[in-house]
Amino acid sequence: MSTRLKVISEVRQLVSPLGKFLSARARGQKLPLAVTLSLTNKCNFRCVYCNVPDIQDGEMETSDWLHAIDELAAAGMIRASVMGGEPLLRQDAGDVIRHLKRSGVHASMNSNGWLVEDRIADVEQLDVLCISIDGPKDVHDSQRRKGSWDRAVRAIELATSRGVQVVTMTVVTPKGRKTIDSVLDMAKSMGFRAHFHLEHDADCDTNLPISPDIDDDGVRELAELLLRRKSEGLPVGPSRTYLNALASKGRRLHGCDTCFASRYFCHVMPDGSVVPCLLTHRSSRSVSGRDIGYMEALEQLPQPTDAGCSCEPLQEMNMMLTFQPEVVLNALGLASRG
Repeated sequence: MSTRLKVISEVRQLVSPLGKFLSARARGQKLPLAVTLSLTNKCNFRCVYCNVPDIQDGEMETSDWLHAIDELAAAGMIRASVMGGEPLLRQDAGDVIRHLKRSGVHASMNSNGWLVEDRIADVEQLDVLCISIDGPKDVHDSQRRKGSWDRAVRAIELATSRGVQVVTMTVVTPKGRKTIDSVLDMAKSMGFRAHFHLEHDADCDTNLPISPDIDDDGVRELAELLLRRKSEGLPVGPSRTYLNALASKGRRLHGCDTCFASRYFCHVMPDGSVVPCLLTHRSSRSVSGRDIGYMEALEQLPQPTDAGCSCEPLQEMNMMLTFQPEVVLNALGLASRG
Protein backbone atom coordinates (compact mmCIF):
# COMPACT_ATOMS: atom_id res chain seq x y z
CA MET A 1 0.00 0.00 0.00
CA SER A 2 1.36 3.46 -0.91
CA THR A 3 2.05 6.02 1.82
CA ARG A 4 -0.84 8.18 0.57
CA LEU A 5 -3.34 5.31 0.60
CA LYS A 6 -2.10 4.20 4.03
CA VAL A 7 -2.67 7.70 5.45
CA ILE A 8 -6.14 7.89 3.90
CA SER A 9 -6.97 4.50 5.42
CA GLU A 10 -5.72 5.57 8.85
CA VAL A 11 -7.70 8.83 8.71
CA ARG A 12 -10.87 6.94 7.80
CA GLN A 13 -10.33 4.55 10.70
CA LEU A 14 -10.17 7.56 13.05
CA VAL A 15 -13.44 9.18 11.95
CA SER A 16 -15.81 6.99 13.97
CA PRO A 17 -13.63 6.94 17.13
CA LEU A 18 -13.25 10.71 16.88
CA GLY A 19 -17.02 11.07 16.93
CA LYS A 20 -17.27 8.79 19.95
CA PHE A 21 -14.54 10.75 21.73
CA LEU A 22 -16.23 14.11 21.10
CA SER A 23 -19.55 12.72 22.30
CA ALA A 24 -18.00 11.17 25.43
CA ARG A 25 -16.11 14.35 26.25
CA ALA A 26 -19.19 16.52 25.82
CA ARG A 27 -21.10 14.25 28.22
CA GLY A 28 -18.24 13.89 30.71
CA GLN A 29 -18.02 10.15 30.05
CA LYS A 30 -14.90 8.00 29.99
CA LEU A 31 -13.77 6.14 26.90
CA PRO A 32 -10.89 3.60 26.62
CA LEU A 33 -9.48 4.86 23.33
CA ALA A 34 -5.93 3.59 23.99
CA VAL A 35 -5.12 0.86 26.48
CA THR A 36 -1.81 -0.65 27.55
CA LEU A 37 -2.01 -4.37 28.30
CA SER A 38 0.82 -5.54 30.59
CA LEU A 39 0.73 -9.29 30.09
CA THR A 40 3.47 -10.00 32.61
CA ASN A 41 6.04 -8.38 34.88
CA LYS A 42 8.49 -11.21 34.19
CA CYS A 43 11.52 -10.33 32.10
CA ASN A 44 14.60 -12.11 30.78
CA PHE A 45 16.59 -8.89 31.32
CA ARG A 46 17.58 -7.01 34.45
CA CYS A 47 18.05 -3.51 33.10
CA VAL A 48 19.92 -1.15 35.40
CA TYR A 49 17.03 1.34 35.55
CA CYS A 50 14.04 -0.99 35.98
CA ASN A 51 12.52 -2.88 38.91
CA VAL A 52 9.38 -4.07 37.10
CA PRO A 53 10.47 -7.77 37.21
CA ASP A 54 10.44 -7.51 41.02
CA ILE A 55 6.74 -6.60 41.15
CA GLN A 56 4.89 -9.66 42.42
CA ASP A 57 1.52 -9.39 40.69
CA GLY A 58 -0.45 -12.44 39.65
CA GLU A 59 -1.06 -13.03 35.95
CA MET A 60 -4.35 -13.53 34.17
CA GLU A 61 -4.97 -16.54 31.98
CA THR A 62 -5.31 -16.30 28.20
CA SER A 63 -9.11 -16.42 28.38
CA ASP A 64 -9.11 -13.51 30.83
CA TRP A 65 -7.06 -11.36 28.46
CA LEU A 66 -9.28 -12.23 25.49
CA HIS A 67 -12.35 -11.30 27.52
CA ALA A 68 -10.74 -8.00 28.53
CA ILE A 69 -10.06 -7.23 24.86
CA ASP A 70 -13.67 -8.06 23.92
CA GLU A 71 -15.06 -5.70 26.55
CA LEU A 72 -12.65 -2.86 25.89
CA ALA A 73 -13.00 -3.08 22.10
CA ALA A 74 -16.79 -3.02 22.40
CA ALA A 75 -16.47 0.08 24.58
CA GLY A 76 -14.37 1.97 22.04
CA MET A 77 -10.73 0.83 22.29
CA ILE A 78 -9.00 1.55 18.99
CA ARG A 79 -5.34 1.18 20.01
CA ALA A 80 -3.67 -1.33 22.32
CA SER A 81 -0.05 -1.57 23.36
CA VAL A 82 1.11 -4.98 24.58
CA MET A 83 4.00 -4.88 27.00
CA GLY A 84 5.56 -6.38 30.13
CA GLY A 85 8.14 -7.13 31.54
CA GLU A 86 8.86 -8.89 28.29
CA PRO A 87 5.51 -9.88 26.73
CA LEU A 88 7.00 -12.56 24.47
CA LEU A 89 7.86 -14.61 27.56
CA ARG A 90 4.19 -15.51 27.54
CA GLN A 91 3.42 -18.27 25.07
CA ASP A 92 -0.02 -16.79 24.46
CA ALA A 93 1.26 -13.35 23.35
CA GLY A 94 0.42 -14.29 19.76
CA ASP A 95 -3.12 -15.24 20.77
CA VAL A 96 -3.55 -11.82 22.37
CA ILE A 97 -2.19 -10.02 19.28
CA ARG A 98 -4.42 -11.98 16.90
CA HIS A 99 -7.48 -11.33 19.04
CA LEU A 100 -6.74 -7.61 19.01
CA LYS A 101 -6.54 -7.64 15.22
CA ARG A 102 -9.75 -9.70 14.90
CA SER A 103 -11.41 -7.06 17.08
CA GLY A 104 -10.33 -4.26 14.75
CA VAL A 105 -7.80 -2.81 17.21
CA HIS A 106 -4.48 -1.28 16.17
CA ALA A 107 -1.88 -3.44 17.94
CA SER A 108 1.64 -2.52 18.98
CA MET A 109 4.12 -4.30 21.23
CA ASN A 110 7.08 -3.14 23.32
CA SER A 111 9.84 -5.75 23.37
CA ASN A 112 13.52 -6.04 24.19
CA GLY A 113 13.88 -8.02 20.96
CA TRP A 114 15.53 -11.12 22.44
CA LEU A 115 12.75 -13.51 21.45
CA VAL A 116 11.49 -11.86 18.28
CA GLU A 117 13.27 -14.23 15.90
CA ASP A 118 11.78 -17.25 17.69
CA ARG A 119 8.31 -15.66 17.70
CA ILE A 120 8.30 -13.92 14.34
CA ALA A 121 5.02 -15.59 13.31
CA ASP A 122 3.35 -13.82 16.22
CA VAL A 123 5.24 -10.54 15.81
CA GLU A 124 4.35 -10.20 12.13
CA GLN A 125 0.69 -9.83 13.11
CA LEU A 126 1.46 -6.48 14.76
CA ASP A 127 0.91 -3.03 13.31
CA VAL A 128 3.92 -1.62 15.17
CA LEU A 129 6.83 -3.22 16.99
CA CYS A 130 8.74 -1.02 19.43
CA ILE A 131 12.24 -2.30 20.18
CA SER A 132 14.39 -0.96 23.01
CA ILE A 133 17.71 0.52 21.85
CA ASP A 134 19.71 2.37 24.47
CA GLY A 135 22.62 3.42 22.29
CA PRO A 136 25.52 1.73 20.50
CA LYS A 137 26.35 -1.87 21.36
CA ASP A 138 28.61 -1.17 24.36
CA VAL A 139 26.16 1.20 26.03
CA HIS A 140 23.09 -0.90 25.25
CA ASP A 141 24.56 -4.20 26.46
CA SER A 142 25.99 -2.67 29.64
CA GLN A 143 22.58 -1.29 30.63
CA ARG A 144 20.42 -4.20 29.51
CA ARG A 145 21.98 -7.61 28.81
CA LYS A 146 25.15 -8.87 27.14
CA GLY A 147 24.39 -9.82 23.56
CA SER A 148 21.07 -7.96 23.54
CA TRP A 149 22.09 -5.30 21.00
CA ASP A 150 22.76 -7.89 18.31
CA ARG A 151 19.40 -9.53 18.95
CA ALA A 152 17.60 -6.17 18.92
CA VAL A 153 19.13 -5.32 15.55
CA ARG A 154 18.13 -8.74 14.21
CA ALA A 155 14.59 -8.17 15.52
CA ILE A 156 14.36 -4.86 13.68
CA GLU A 157 15.58 -6.43 10.44
CA LEU A 158 13.19 -9.37 10.67
CA ALA A 159 10.11 -7.33 11.57
CA THR A 160 10.82 -4.81 8.83
CA SER A 161 11.24 -7.59 6.28
CA ARG A 162 7.78 -8.91 7.26
CA GLY A 163 6.14 -5.52 6.69
CA VAL A 164 5.80 -4.54 10.35
CA GLN A 165 6.41 -0.89 11.14
CA VAL A 166 9.31 -0.65 13.59
CA VAL A 167 10.10 2.17 16.00
CA THR A 168 12.62 2.20 18.81
CA MET A 169 12.53 3.54 22.34
CA THR A 170 15.72 4.77 23.96
CA VAL A 171 15.81 5.19 27.72
CA VAL A 172 17.94 8.30 28.13
CA THR A 173 20.43 7.66 30.92
CA PRO A 174 23.53 9.76 31.73
CA LYS A 175 25.62 7.29 29.72
CA GLY A 176 23.18 7.00 26.85
CA ARG A 177 22.52 10.74 26.60
CA LYS A 178 25.90 11.16 24.92
CA THR A 179 25.06 8.66 22.17
CA ILE A 180 21.76 10.09 20.87
CA ASP A 181 23.30 10.76 17.47
CA SER A 182 24.42 7.15 17.23
CA VAL A 183 20.81 5.99 17.66
CA LEU A 184 19.58 8.47 15.06
CA ASP A 185 22.24 7.41 12.56
CA MET A 186 21.15 3.82 13.08
CA ALA A 187 17.50 4.82 12.63
CA LYS A 188 18.27 6.59 9.35
CA SER A 189 20.24 3.67 7.94
CA MET A 190 17.74 1.00 9.01
CA GLY A 191 14.55 2.93 8.24
CA PHE A 192 12.84 3.36 11.60
CA ARG A 193 11.82 6.31 13.77
CA ALA A 194 13.59 6.71 17.09
CA HIS A 195 11.76 7.74 20.25
CA PHE A 196 13.31 8.78 23.54
CA HIS A 197 12.12 8.27 27.12
CA LEU A 198 13.64 9.93 30.17
CA GLU A 199 14.97 7.52 32.76
CA HIS A 200 12.66 7.45 35.76
CA ASP A 201 13.16 6.03 39.21
CA ALA A 202 13.44 2.23 38.94
CA ASP A 203 10.14 1.82 40.82
CA CYS A 204 8.42 4.30 38.48
CA ASP A 205 8.02 6.89 41.24
CA THR A 206 7.73 10.23 39.43
CA ASN A 207 8.24 12.10 42.69
CA LEU A 208 11.85 10.91 42.87
CA PRO A 209 14.70 12.21 40.68
CA ILE A 210 14.60 10.81 37.16
CA SER A 211 18.32 10.06 37.08
CA PRO A 212 21.59 11.27 38.51
CA ASP A 213 23.05 14.05 36.37
CA ILE A 214 19.86 14.67 34.37
CA ASP A 215 18.15 17.71 35.86
CA ASP A 216 15.68 20.07 34.19
CA ASP A 217 18.51 21.83 32.36
CA GLY A 218 19.66 18.45 31.03
CA VAL A 219 16.11 17.66 29.90
CA ARG A 220 15.91 20.96 28.03
CA GLU A 221 19.28 20.32 26.37
CA LEU A 222 18.05 16.91 25.22
CA ALA A 223 14.86 18.41 23.78
CA GLU A 224 16.78 21.13 21.96
CA LEU A 225 19.18 18.55 20.49
CA LEU A 226 16.28 16.43 19.21
CA LEU A 227 14.59 19.51 17.73
CA ARG A 228 17.77 20.34 15.81
CA ARG A 229 18.12 16.80 14.55
CA LYS A 230 14.47 16.69 13.51
CA SER A 231 14.93 19.93 11.56
CA GLU A 232 17.93 18.33 9.86
CA GLY A 233 15.67 15.55 8.59
CA LEU A 234 16.75 12.76 10.90
CA PRO A 235 14.01 10.28 11.92
CA VAL A 236 13.27 11.70 15.38
CA GLY A 237 9.99 10.13 16.55
CA PRO A 238 8.61 12.69 19.03
CA SER A 239 6.59 15.59 17.65
CA ARG A 240 8.00 19.12 17.58
CA THR A 241 5.09 20.20 19.78
CA TYR A 242 6.13 17.75 22.49
CA LEU A 243 9.82 18.59 22.17
CA ASN A 244 9.13 22.34 22.38
CA ALA A 245 7.10 21.76 25.54
CA LEU A 246 9.94 19.67 26.98
CA ALA A 247 12.48 22.37 26.13
CA SER A 248 10.32 24.97 27.83
CA LYS A 249 9.09 23.16 30.94
CA GLY A 250 11.58 20.39 31.71
CA ARG A 251 10.59 17.04 33.17
CA ARG A 252 7.01 17.91 34.17
CA LEU A 253 4.77 19.20 31.40
CA HIS A 254 1.69 19.42 33.63
CA GLY A 255 0.22 17.78 36.70
CA CYS A 256 -1.51 14.41 36.71
CA ASP A 257 -4.82 16.12 37.49
CA THR A 258 -5.02 17.49 33.94
CA CYS A 259 -3.79 14.32 32.22
CA PHE A 260 -6.27 12.26 30.18
CA ALA A 261 -4.98 9.05 31.79
CA SER A 262 -7.91 7.40 33.63
CA ARG A 263 -10.35 9.15 31.28
CA TYR A 264 -9.42 8.22 27.70
CA PHE A 265 -6.48 5.89 28.17
CA CYS A 266 -5.41 3.52 30.91
CA HIS A 267 -3.17 0.59 31.81
CA VAL A 268 -4.27 -2.98 32.61
CA MET A 269 -1.80 -4.72 34.92
CA PRO A 270 -0.99 -8.47 34.71
CA ASP A 271 -3.54 -9.35 37.41
CA GLY A 272 -6.33 -7.42 35.67
CA SER A 273 -6.23 -4.32 37.85
CA VAL A 274 -6.75 -1.05 36.00
CA VAL A 275 -4.53 1.96 36.74
CA PRO A 276 -4.20 5.32 34.98
CA CYS A 277 -0.62 4.58 33.86
CA LEU A 278 2.44 2.63 34.91
CA LEU A 279 4.06 5.73 36.42
CA THR A 280 1.21 6.15 38.91
CA HIS A 281 0.40 2.50 39.61
CA ARG A 282 1.95 2.62 43.08
CA SER A 283 0.55 5.97 44.15
CA SER A 284 -2.99 5.80 42.79
CA ARG A 285 -5.79 3.40 43.66
CA SER A 286 -6.33 0.56 41.20
CA VAL A 287 -9.65 -1.11 40.44
CA SER A 288 -9.97 -4.75 39.38
CA GLY A 289 -11.35 -5.04 35.87
CA ARG A 290 -11.27 -8.80 36.18
CA ASP A 291 -13.67 -8.66 39.13
CA ILE A 292 -16.11 -5.93 38.13
CA GLY A 293 -15.56 -5.43 34.41
CA TYR A 294 -13.10 -3.15 32.67
CA MET A 295 -15.45 -0.31 31.81
CA GLU A 296 -16.79 -0.27 35.35
CA ALA A 297 -13.20 -0.26 36.62
CA LEU A 298 -12.41 2.68 34.35
CA GLU A 299 -15.49 4.53 35.58
CA GLN A 300 -14.41 4.01 39.20
CA LEU A 301 -10.77 4.88 38.57
CA PRO A 302 -9.86 8.10 40.39
CA GLN A 303 -7.89 10.81 38.65
CA PRO A 304 -4.23 10.70 39.78
CA THR A 305 -2.97 13.76 41.64
CA ASP A 306 0.83 13.46 41.42
CA ALA A 307 3.06 16.24 40.13
CA GLY A 308 3.09 14.87 36.59
CA CYS A 309 5.66 13.63 34.10
CA SER A 310 7.10 14.15 30.63
CA CYS A 311 6.63 10.55 29.44
CA GLU A 312 6.57 10.85 25.66
CA PRO A 313 3.83 8.31 24.77
CA LEU A 314 1.48 9.66 27.46
CA GLN A 315 2.11 13.30 26.65
CA GLU A 316 1.80 12.79 22.90
CA MET A 317 -1.57 11.15 23.56
CA ASN A 318 -2.65 14.11 25.69
CA MET A 319 -1.65 16.48 22.89
CA MET A 320 -3.46 14.45 20.24
CA LEU A 321 -6.64 14.53 22.31
CA THR A 322 -6.47 18.32 22.44
CA PHE A 323 -6.21 18.34 18.63
CA GLN A 324 -2.78 19.91 18.33
CA PRO A 325 -2.28 19.66 14.54
CA GLU A 326 1.45 19.01 14.34
CA VAL A 327 1.17 16.13 16.83
CA VAL A 328 -1.49 14.45 14.71
CA LEU A 329 0.49 15.00 11.50
CA ASN A 330 3.63 13.68 13.17
CA ALA A 331 1.82 10.53 14.24
CA LEU A 332 0.74 10.02 10.63
CA GLY A 333 4.28 10.67 9.39
CA LEU A 334 3.29 13.92 7.66
CA ALA A 335 4.85 16.58 9.88
CA SER A 336 7.35 18.91 8.22
CA ARG A 337 11.00 19.00 9.23
CA GLY A 338 11.08 22.68 10.11
